[in-house]
Amino acid sequence: MDSINYQTTTSGAKDALEFSSRDLGVSSMEFQGEFDDQYKLIAIYYKINKLKNAFFIFLMVITGGLVYLFYRWFLSFKLAIRYSQCNFMEMTHLLINKTKNDIRIAEDQLVEVQQNTRKLPNCNYARMFEYELSQFYIDCQTFQLNYLKNSFSHLTCAQLTVATDLNEWSEVYGRNVMDVPIKSIPLLILDEILTPFNIFQIFALVIWAVDNYVLYAVLIFVLTLFQMIMQLREIRANLFKIRNMILFSTTVKVCQFESIVEKSSIDLSPGDIIIVEGNTKISCDCILIDGACVMNEAILTGESVPVNKTALLKTNNLFRQKENENSMLYCGTFCLRSYSNSNQPVKALVYQTGFQTLKGGLARSILFNVNQSFSFQRDSLKYLFVLAFLGVVQSVISLYLDFSNDATVGEAIINALELLTIIIPPALPTALAAGVSLALNRLEKQKIQCIKPDKVNVAAKVNICAFDKTGTLTELGLDVVGFRPIKGMGFDKKVQISECDEISIEGMATCHSLSLIDNEVQGDPIDLNMFLQTGWKFTEKDITFQDKSLTLIRRFEFQAELQRMSVIVSDHKLFCKGSPEMIQTICQKVPENYKTILNRYASKGYRVIALAYREIPKVLKSEILTGKRELFESQLVFLGFLIFENRLKELTSRTIRELKASNLKPIMVTGDNPLTAINIGQQCYILEQNQKIYLSQIKDQDIIWQEMAMQDQVINEGSSYSIDNIQSKTLTTDDILRSNNNFQLCITGDVFEQLQYQYNQAINKEEILNLFSQIFIYARMKPNHKGDLMILLKQDKKNFIAFCGDGTNDTCALRQADVGLALSTEDASLAAPFTSSIFNISSLITLIREGRACLVTCVECFKFMTLYSCIQSAMVLQCYFWNTDLSLYQYLYQDLWLIIPLAFTMDLTSAFPTLARYRPISDLISIPIISSVAVAALSSIAMQVGLIQYLTSQEEFELDEPDEGAPGQINTMLILLSNSEVLAVAIAFTQGPPFRQQVYKNLAYIVTVTLGILGHIFVIFYPQGFQHLEIVVITSLRFEWIIIGFSLIIGVFIILYEKFVTQALVKKYSQQDVNLSV
Repeated sequence: MDSINYQTTTSGAKDALEFSSRDLGVSSMEFQGEFDDQYKLIAIYYKINKLKNAFFIFLMVITGGLVYLFYRWFLSFKLAIRYSQCNFMEMTHLLINKTKNDIRIAEDQLVEVQQNTRKLPNCNYARMFEYELSQFYIDCQTFQLNYLKNSFSHLTCAQLTVATDLNEWSEVYGRNVMDVPIKSIPLLILDEILTPFNIFQIFALVIWAVDNYVLYAVLIFVLTLFQMIMQLREIRANLFKIRNMILFSTTVKVCQFESIVEKSSIDLSPGDIIIVEGNTKISCDCILIDGACVMNEAILTGESVPVNKTALLKTNNLFRQKENENSMLYCGTFCLRSYSNSNQPVKALVYQTGFQTLKGGLARSILFNVNQSFSFQRDSLKYLFVLAFLGVVQSVISLYLDFSNDATVGEAIINALELLTIIIPPALPTALAAGVSLALNRLEKQKIQCIKPDKVNVAAKVNICAFDKTGTLTELGLDVVGFRPIKGMGFDKKVQISECDEISIEGMATCHSLSLIDNEVQGDPIDLNMFLQTGWKFTEKDITFQDKSLTLIRRFEFQAELQRMSVIVSDHKLFCKGSPEMIQTICQKVPENYKTILNRYASKGYRVIALAYREIPKVLKSEILTGKRELFESQLVFLGFLIFENRLKELTSRTIRELKASNLKPIMVTGDNPLTAINIGQQCYILEQNQKIYLSQIKDQDIIWQEMAMQDQVINEGSSYSIDNIQSKTLTTDDILRSNNNFQLCITGDVFEQLQYQYNQAINKEEILNLFSQIFIYARMKPNHKGDLMILLKQDKKNFIAFCGDGTNDTCALRQADVGLALSTEDASLAAPFTSSIFNISSLITLIREGRACLVTCVECFKFMTLYSCIQSAMVLQCYFWNTDLSLYQYLYQDLWLIIPLAFTMDLTSAFPTLARYRPISDLISIPIISSVAVAALSSIAMQVGLIQYLTSQEEFELDEPDEGAPGQINTMLILLSNSEVLAVAIAFTQGPPFRQQVYKNLAYIVTVTLGILGHIFVIFYPQGFQHLEIVVITSLRFEWIIIGFSLIIGVFIILYEKFVTQALVKKYSQQDVNLSV
């Protein structure tokens, strides 16, 4: 994390200090984030243009501040109306663009730059700005964009262990606190008021109040206020949830002027030296410089496994964090035990503080990972714009009718604006928010927590489910199967660990990361199982067996890049264990059938670890404590293979089969051996059992695909050699792309890197994406590879990816996937929008089911509310045509007795217990949605017109002539029929299976519909009992039964159309994008 690659571009700049007025500046920076994730920031220089600013102020005045709303809502408008690009000297603001592999991963932001320069580490003159809770600056001399983060890379490790004046920049780095900024309630209210919908609601409130519909205006105000309170409550609750997860402070002991003082951890700054004690939580990232610690790093790994940390070696090598991970203590981790051979306090040097710590990076990743490909709220705005256009058309017609009837200009305008406000239902956002809130409550009852509520609907869109292997698909611990030692030029038969030769047992008894805590041996389950079978004992100072004792002199911890760990023990031997591929490269020689035996075990799903050793030569004995590990980890003698069994979790296979039965594609993304991953993939049905599998390899810089012939023969344990099960048949990438067959492909991390490069360079990117659609197993994937894969798969706009993992190596994927589900309650889950305390992948099924139910609820509620507004606005327009209008209580009756109760109770229907083979329609501008709403709206309007024409054409019917704008017979016909239409639409749009449970199980909704129908019947037959509704009694033509007849006709038509036609269209146009016929 210390090395940052800076790249700066300033167009037209020949001299770094001299710019002409025509030069426009751009600075870019590539930097390495948490877990080797690579990002690029592009900063474009902007200034406030004085002429534009004056024009902007003028527009603000003449529009009464209306232009400010567009300035606030649209960044492009904001830049165009007030800002201009400029050179560095004139810059006041920066437009920040964040990308990864040339793919935008965050929304652009305009940030203000400090005008005054200041001195910073490694820079004498800098201008600073804040972006995503981190400090950045641009060097005024080189114009480089830099990340303000402490680095000791200019000091040697030896200098760090004795340095005392490294905290001189405490003012620059700020306080050691991760306090998520939460706006005050007044500011949040202001933000909520100034949203487009609420501005429209305020406008509607004024219009209805001016037209003497004060109570109706009060109703709009109450609904808007309720919606705002719900929204503010959700925003603040989520921010407080994140803050409580990361905010931490304690009292620490700090070394100051040869004394130890206590102070708050908030006041720590890089360069301070703190005392590390057992049973304490670390409050910053720091470097252990004296003593040793046993740490619980569950915040990073998701696993409560003790990890040994040792003091930084006093070498003359420049400090690099990645090379000294074994001496790093991270913020949020827990010190189980600290000790020192000199009986002196254990000391650590503060390295990073606040949001610059690794934990701070996790917090920022969830706070600012807002760029997603689907948002129901965003898509709904497009639909509302269409409705608004229809409202404008109706308003124009209303103006024409009013002017034809000699209405005053003011009255005509008010009537037209009322129609415009009717078309956008005031209770819509409240009803939608209630649907999401209910889904979150149901998830919480099923032990799934959510900190990004907008992701619930996204879960409904998922069509690819990616899983980590170890701890997710399989049990975290491994059972020891045995040891396969060498014999001559080959392998001997498999034996139990207790039957191994002395040197091999010594290696297994010492080469591990176990610790003794409270007289109990604790550590990685693999190491623990291996050690317990050796029969050796673990003590405070050494490891013993009968009369033999070995003391650990030095440990080289496991590193993902090196894929191995090693120890040096007191009899000057080095023992090393790790991945067989890596151990092979550092051994003098290995058996001729090394790969054959390895592939045999890996293809059977066993986890294989290679064990090797060497005698430390005299020439290196003086370097044992300070020498680089490369000096010792070479010329090793191979001892054999440790064989472990990786068992599937109980519900893994059933869950994968359920996903595939629902047309969802499961894939595995793991750091394990590809053959092991293939076997596990077959066991859990990610791979079809009887289909060929092709494994990728790089040969002469080209990717080839080798067919795997998976045979069920038993490994011949008594033989030193076995037949290779990898056949010679190979295909090229072009062969696969040209073939009409479906393949089951497996790739490794190095092949993924090459395919990723080819995608970035390709003209026809679709071919690469088609290749990825046939890959089911991703093996030997690094943490950053997993995140890159999520981004790459999302480039196919049909794909929505859910990633399910349990530890730090999944963090990048959890935050880059459309839906991230962490099977962990540790802080490592902070990067995921969803966390489950049920530690198996069945939680993903629950999440997708609830997501689908929530999306269907939102879509149906949206359809119902907007269709009701269409019915009501058409009814009002017809009233204007007949020179009448609805009364206040008629509006209130429809909204309070019918619309609001129906809209909120239809949200209560729970998710269906099984997954359908297709996803629900989410695009509001789609054939199924548009046809459903359009047919229901047009048929309802036609029925209203038909009722009036039928009644007025009858000789027995005499049309009254009410006072202008007062309710009359036409008004009565329309309000009664429209109520029937609203009830019919509510019944038709309340879907049950396959996404939600049967409607009759929603008792609140059934009661609401029943009461609505009964109340409507009473109004039809006994209008005298509802005088406030101003229903005109029509005695001729058996009016009541005519209304009932027309109501039944339109009701049955709408319900049948929705039941059969719309459902058929949904199935036809649902995104069945995943072909599992491989």
